[in-house]
Amino acid sequence: MSDLPTGPPPPPPAPPAAQQTNGMAVASLVLGILSILLFFTVVPPFILGGLAVIFGIVGLSKAAQGAPNKGLAIAGLVCGAVGLVAAIAFIALVVTTGDVVTNFTYTISPAG
Repeated sequence: MSDLPTGPPPPPPAPPAAQQTNGMAVASLVLGILSILLFFTVVPPFILGGLAVIFGIVGLSKAAQGAPNKGLAIAGLVCGAVGLVAAIAFIALVVTTGDVVTNFTYTISPAG
């Protein structure tokens, strides 16, 4: 072959840049899902759902400025709102049917 000296091998390629995430969007989605799952526990869905809605709005504003995960922010916002509505509906159901449950009596009628 040739008598030319070879230099050191080339350096490895640089690793790809880390993708930025929209932490508010992810937090909104997690809190929104938890508010839906815990809608029957009265207090936590209001806290979790409220935070999910707030974080979803902040995540959407960050996405408008160029941050990724706009879809996660929207999903978290919707899940938080659904969790709040489910908690309100559950409380309304318990309040309106509570009297029926506490005053229920079994009646046995004779056959024939």
